[in-house]
Amino acid sequence: MKIISLLVALAAATLMTGCGPTLSLHPLYADKDLVSDLPLEGKWTDAEAEEVWAVRKFGDGFEATSRGASDAEKVEIHVVRLGELRFLDITPKEPPSLAIPGHMIAKVWMEGEELRIQVLDSDWLKQKIRESGFPHVEVEDEQVILTAPTPELQKFTLLYAAEPKAFGSDVGKFHRVRSAP
Repeated sequence: MKIISLLVALAAATLMTGCGPTLSLHPLYADKDLVSDLPLEGKWTDAEAEEVWAVRKFGDGFEATSRGASDAEKVEIHVVRLGELRFLDITPKEPPSLAIPGHMIAKVWMEGEELRIQVLDSDWLKQKIRESGFPHVEVEDEQVILTAPTPELQKFTLLYAAEPKAFGSDVGKFHRVRSAP
């Protein structure tokens, strides 16, 4: 699955439906956890260059807008520092009425000039939370919604951040779109 499509489709559309990634009702961050130390502002694309994400500073986070094959989508992104790691808390910018926007969690880091994003793996998480009793509810199509408050969500995320299966093997790799001279 392409991460660009995942960020557009899942963060904006399926965040509020009964299918898609595991979501949290509560954010991964408190104000003290927010950072802006990653150079996110600007335009980003993946290797296929099918879509371009325009990212700009917005409030205490960022707003990202996709432009590409699909309709434009907007999401809010907060960069969260937990320990030495950075995570993204992604929510839809404009949720439809009668919907409860969820928070999608992803690990993020820079490798040279490349932005890398790894979304929390839903299948791994379902198994882990069922075994551990971590606060959650399951809705249609086995969709899992985490219900733990932010401090518990942070502890859980940090506990498994280094677990290879927790964030899966699909790493989105994005490079900055340079303006033509």
